[in-house]
Amino acid sequence: MHKIIFTRIFALGAFAAFCLCAAQEAAFAAALNTANFVTACAADENVTDEPGFEDGKVTPKAYCECVAAEIVKNKLSQGDVDMLTKMHKDDISDNDAENYPTLEDLMNANEGYEDLCKTTLGLPTDEGNDVDEGTGEDDVVPQDEEAPAEDDASPPE
Repeated sequence: MHKIIFTRIFALGAFAAFCLCAAQEAAFAAALNTANFVTACAADENVTDEPGFEDGKVTPKAYCECVAAEIVKNKLSQGDVDMLTKMHKDDISDNDAENYPTLEDLMNANEGYEDLCKTTLGLPTDEGNDVDEGTGEDDVVPQDEEAPAEDDASPPE
């Protein structure tokens, strides 16, 4: 008899703890405003020009909502969301970059969320295809096979 009562009390306590955690998660998600982020992201040409949206199965807005959900899930701050909104609007100033010490970490995290959403939504990913600017073949200066000898500072003959 005591085992049944103890089991019920334990089960009710576990259920109450679960509900409390879920309520805290929902309260945090409600406090984080991602609507402006989704709007800016879905209007960003860097997003809309990505391959995979042309067939209409996934829209830029759905993709951006997925990224926003990852932002909420990873508990970023409202300041982080606002900075990512500025990024999509191309409004990050030099002052913002200087005064936001974790900007590079934020951008890297956002790239991870974007890649995860691309994979989840079945969009093509471009992992491993990042090329630094200025490293293409057109940027290579051809070397003459017979380069002039270096001047050894001796007087001319």
